[in-house]
Amino acid sequence: MTDAEAITLLQNLAAEAQAEQDTLTGARSDFDDAKQALNNSMTAVSGRLASMDRHVRYAIDFFGV
Repeated sequence: MTDAEAITLLQNLAAEAQAEQDTLTGARSDFDDAKQALNNSMTAVSGRLASMDRHVRYAIDFFGV
């Protein structure tokens, strides 16, 4: 292998490694977005459960069940 071939091979490997890094960066961003959406949904569900709990407690107090 000549020096020029070795340099070309290293450049190609560096470009391939950078492409993989870019893919991983994109996947990490997608993961973070999904995690944030899940946290938002969990917060919304928690709020709705708390509201339902208040309504049920009110009904129990009101109707004496």
